[in-house]
Parts: sequence; structure tokens; C-alpha cells
Amino acid sequence: MKFTAKKTIKMAVVGGAVAATALLSACSGNGVAGNGSPVRNAAETAAAAEQVPEGAGQGAASGGTGGSGATSNGDVNCSEHGGQVGAPGRQKMDLIAVAATDGTTPGCTEAFTVIAEYYDKLPQAEGPGERVLDVRGRWTCARQADAAGAQGAVVCGVPNDSLQLETRPAGGTGQAPDKQVRKFPNSTHSVQFTGYDADVRMARFQLTVPGKGGDARPVDGKTYRLPLQPGGKVFSAATLCPSESGTVTIDDAGLGNGPCSQDKLIQQLTEGNPVRAQISVNGDDRIASVKEIYHP
Repeated sequence: MKFTAKKTIKMAVVGGAVAATALLSACSGNGVAGNGSPVRNAAETAAAAEQVPEGAGQGAASGGTGGSGATSNGDVNCSEHGGQVGAPGRQKMDLIAVAATDGTTPGCTEAFTVIAEYYDKLPQAEGPGERVLDVRGRWTCARQADAAGAQGAVVCGVPNDSLQLETRPAGGTGQAPDKQVRKFPNSTHSVQFTGYDADVRMARFQLTVPGKGGDARPVDGKTYRLPLQPGGKVFSAATLCPSESGTVTIDDAGLGNGPCSQDKLIQQLTEGNPVRAQISVNGDDRIASVKEIYHP
């Protein structure tokens, strides 16, 4: 899916003072008009452009014809065209329209509007993750509490939909990030799943080591969240996807090898059933495989 974007800087006169305002044309995709009112340049008659909402970017990238902002994995860095975003008093970050596996990506105009409304609603947010359930009537946004070095990083998603956007630290002001902050890339861990956040499509878990009697013992007591890799593998030992005969299906290491599915795993986690498993995380910090750890 290709994306194009135009960089436009216009001058708006407000109360007799001239202010430079970054104007953003919607990226292609599922973009919708933002909350800002269309304005016209006082010096020329041009088509109205959609204004970046208050609280979002404060200045477009300047010079040159620019590019679409699309990265190699299809994500679109909207901040290349509308500036960085951030809650008051916090680190400014790039706003990324995340490419879903089905090819859909939020439009940059909608992305700026969603993140601006989230920041506006922060005083009424829920809990330490600052979750806001109703953004533009369908989005849910939450801060990534475990994003090391990225204080205030936010993920927004539409429940039961593939649309997602997020903020990521940038390599420099107005520049695309060289690399997204990742917690467990290309690694394997024993974990205790503790739930599933459907709004941002992430599984919650704690790192564990074997304890007395085969019970799991938390490593650091922290709860982490990672998304599941689309099409990732899930294997059951006994309870995750129980067989009709009640047979235990494990390998020599006591790890499940009975074919299961991500939907079954998500169902178990959504219902509050704890699942012990060995997870493999890919280079994009997504859970690529889940093998249930058998315990009698």
C-alpha cells in the first residue's frame, strides 16, 4: 500500500499577529478530516487545507519535495509532515500510522486528530497506564508503561479492527526514528500470561523462573505487554487447547506441541485464565510463538 503526502506551510493571521502553522494534507489510507477548521492563506487564494489539531505537531518538515514518510515495513511517519507530538511537559515523539497485516493504515490527519484528543482527555484517563477508552467515538489509547527510554509513548487502536497508531522516540527533532525502542527482540522467555488488552491488541505477562514444586516464580514482579505476531504459532500442552481425549501433548522439555491457535490463547487470557508458557519474540518485539508449559 503506497502513501503520498504534501508538505504545505501557510501563514494564518490571528488577532493581528502572524503565526506559522503547519498544515497537513491527509495521507492516503483511512484518513478523515481533522478537528481543525480549514483556513486560507491571506496572500493567495488556494484550496483550504486541513489544520493540524492543537496539541499535535507544531511545524512541518521543511524543504524539498519530501517523501511519503513510509518505512520499509509500511508504517507511515506522520511527523515528517506535521511535526512531533507529546503531552505537555513530556518528551516529543514521532507519530506513526502503523501498517496492519491486512494492508490498512490510519490516515495521518486522523492520526493527529486522535492523538490530540487523547492528550486533551489525559486528566480523565484511567489508572497508571493513562488509558482513555473513548477517543473520537471508537479509538482507545494507552501509555506504554514498559517502554524503556520512551516516557509517555502511546499506542492507540480500534477494538475489533486492525487500525493502530503509536508514538515512537525519534533520532532527532522532526526526523524519523532510526529504530523503535524494543524490549525483548529476538529472545525466548518463560512467562506467566496475566491478561489481554484487546484495545491495543497486546498480551500482558510476567517473566518467570521455575519455583518450588514446579510453580512459576516472578523474576522482577513487573508486568509487560507485547503484541502477537500475525500468524504466530501457538502450541498446547493440556489446558490451552485441551484434546477431546484429555491427552497431554508435550515434547521432551515439557513444552506443548499440540497445535492450537492465537484465538484460543486470546480467549483464555480474556477470560482471566493464567497461562504459563515459553514465548519466542521476533526482531519487531512481537510474540512469534507460544508453547504452553506443562505442569500437572
